[in-house]
Amino acid sequence: MSTSDQDGNPAAEAHVHLSALGVHLKAHGFTVDPVAGGITVRNPSAPGWRVSRRIAQDTITCAPRKSDSGRYWYFTSWRQPIAEADRITDALMAIKAYLGAPT
Repeated sequence: MSTSDQDGNPAAEAHVHLSALGVHLKAHGFTVDPVAGGITVRNPSAPGWRVSRRIAQDTITCAPRKSDSGRYWYFTSWRQPIAEADRITDALMAIKAYLGAPT
């Protein structure tokens, strides 16, 4: 989907991409909650979470990436690029890997 599909509204396009990613993450056992500007993704099945009560989680955002001609990308909470927004499977695999889920 291009920005013209959303009347040039970058927030709306990011929301569409994040919603699509959220559906895939939920299907893989993650909990997904919308937050301002992104989604919080939690992996309650990460190794050791029951002992420490710490759940592997991150807040994923979606925004144009200047170094990729303004294409939309998913980013970690520390602004590390995950994958181009049109590559949901790549994003899913990367998120599963760094949140401790089997790939």
